[in-house]
Amino acid sequence: MILTNRSFCAARWNLALLYLVLFLPATVLADRLHFTDGESITGAMIGIADGQVQWQSAILGDLYIDLHHVQFIQSGDHFDIETTGEEMSNCWMFLQQGKQHLHCDEGIKRLSDWKLVVAAGETITEPQPWLKKKGSVILALEDAAGNTDITRYDLDARTELRYLESRHTIGLRYQDESSNGDKTRESWLGSYQYDQFLTEQWFATGNAFYEEDKFRELDKRASAGAGMGYQFLETAYFDLLGKGTLNYVDERFTTGVRRARPAFLWNLDFAWRVNSEGLEVFHRHALMQSFKQGDDFEINTISGVKYPINGSFSSVIQLEYNYDNLPAETAIDKVDRKWSVGVNYDW
Repeated sequence: MILTNRSFCAARWNLALLYLVLFLPATVLADRLHFTDGESITGAMIGIADGQVQWQSAILGDLYIDLHHVQFIQSGDHFDIETTGEEMSNCWMFLQQGKQHLHCDEGIKRLSDWKLVVAAGETITEPQPWLKKKGSVILALEDAAGNTDITRYDLDARTELRYLESRHTIGLRYQDESSNGDKTRESWLGSYQYDQFLTEQWFATGNAFYEEDKFRELDKRASAGAGMGYQFLETAYFDLLGKGTLNYVDERFTTGVRRARPAFLWNLDFAWRVNSEGLEVFHRHALMQSFKQGDDFEINTISGVKYPINGSFSSVIQLEYNYDNLPAETAIDKVDRKWSVGVNYDW
C-alpha cells in the first residue's frame, strides 16, 4: 500500500488527535459534562447563562449546550451559582452516589436538576459590603409566686461590626435572681474584642473584659490581652473561629484577697445556621489557664439552639457550664450549670 503525501498528512493528523484524547494531562481535561442520554464530554466549564452551559473542549472548541441536555457536571473550578431559589458562592461540582452535589461557602448542596440553575460564573453574586453589622439579644425571665416566690432575669446582648479587615465584638451579660425576697444572684460581665485580619483567615486580636459577681465572692475582675486568631469558616451558614491570647488578670474578692497573674486565654466561637428560616446551633467556650499556678484555671461554655418564631424573633434553649478550679473560698462550688429557655432577637 502506497500513501500519498495528502493521505500521509491526514493519517498523521488523526494520530495527533488520538494522542490528544488519550494523553492530554488530566489537569487540562479535569472537568466532565454528562448528557441525559448517557454520553459525556471532557473539557472545562466556562459558565452558565440563558439556559446554556458554555463548555470549552480541547478538540471541539467552544460549545453551548442547553441545560435540558445536561445530567451531571464534574468540575474542580470554583463558580458563583444562582438558582431559582438562592445564590451560592465559590462552588465546585462533584458526584456522590450518582447524585449531583455543589460544594459552596454556604455548605454542601444537592442539585436535583441543572434546569434550576439561572446563571453560573466568576462574579455573578453581589460583592460583600464594606460594613457588616449583626447582633443578638437573649432575654430569659421567670416569675413564680405561691409556696415559693422566684424571680429571675437573664440578659445577654452581643453585637459585631465588621469593617473591611477589622472586626469589633461587644458583649454584655446581666443576671439577677431572688427567692422569697432574698437576692440569690447578681452578676454582670462586659467584654470587647478587636480583630485585625492579616490574611483571609489569620488575624491579630485583642480583648478586654470586666466582671462582678458578689455571690461568688468576686468583687471585681478585669483583664486585657492580645494574641492571634484563625477564622476557620465565615460563610452564610457557618462561623468558626479560634483565638489564643496572653492576658493579664486582676481579681479582687469580697474577702479582701487580691489575685493578679498572667494567663493564657483560649476562645472558640461556632455557629451553624441550619437553614434560611433561622434555625441555628451555636457553641462558645473560653478556657483560661494561669501561668503562676497549674491548678488555677477556668472553663466557661455556652451551647444552645435557636428556633425561629417570627421574623427576627426566635426561641432559645441553652446550657451554660462554668468550672472554676480555684474559687475565692473552698465553700464556693467549683461548678455552675444552668439550663435556660428564652427569647432571642437578631439584627
